[in-house]
Amino acid sequence: MAKHPERQRAEPSLREQIADSGETELSATRRALTDELTDRRFLGREFLTWLVYHADGSDGGLLEGEDGAALELDLSDDAGSGRFEASDRCEAFRVLIGERVILKALGDGSGEITARGAATGSSADVRYAIAGGLTVREVDLLFARGDRIWQAAASAENFDLKRVKLPSLLSEEDSERAHERLQLISDLDAMLRAAYDAFLRARLHPAWQTETIPRLRVWLARSILEKKQLEVELATAAKAAVARRNNPAARRSREQVM
Repeated sequence: MAKHPERQRAEPSLREQIADSGETELSATRRALTDELTDRRFLGREFLTWLVYHADGSDGGLLEGEDGAALELDLSDDAGSGRFEASDRCEAFRVLIGERVILKALGDGSGEITARGAATGSSADVRYAIAGGLTVREVDLLFARGDRIWQAAASAENFDLKRVKLPSLLSEEDSERAHERLQLISDLDAMLRAAYDAFLRARLHPAWQTETIPRLRVWLARSILEKKQLEVELATAAKAAVARRNNPAARRSREQVM
């Protein structure tokens, strides 16, 4: 009696594979929370990137308009240099960029760049990286109000503060010092929230596309030009050094001097 060929077994579904592995299928709630975290990270990086630009306050220069005419950008101290006006949250204050900025491209597998040193916020390397598509993942910030300064590192991942340093306490009694410390922490949180409020107002305003984006482009374009100019000067110096080494007359002249 002829044997019938065995039916080929169908490939197991994803649900069956998950059940066989003992893992738990990703629920709709968890998927929504993951999407929300991704959106928050993106918005946090955009906020910190804008904050670096706002704190730099050096987006000056001329911008070419649609009709080819030069548009002069208004750069009053109130509009830039990290200044924020008084609000319901806190008094007027100023944000300065500290000595460390971490930049990363969007995506979990992307590499990151860390800029360290004085005045990293106005560094051409940082702006050049932003122009290349990177956003700020973490940045050291200084919040100045009057003669008092708060220091902290702001992270875009969970939108929290790290390595917080508060101003010197003025109270002498232990109970008063504890209350003052809590008040200083509350003041720091209020200033960060006020800066975020200012970012959202700018981001959601119609002028974001017509005014803010062009200013950002000018700020980044100048950095690229500075970078290219530096590369040109270094390349020119290298070529001159090679030419001097290959020139017998110049080499003999150096030997005579030595």
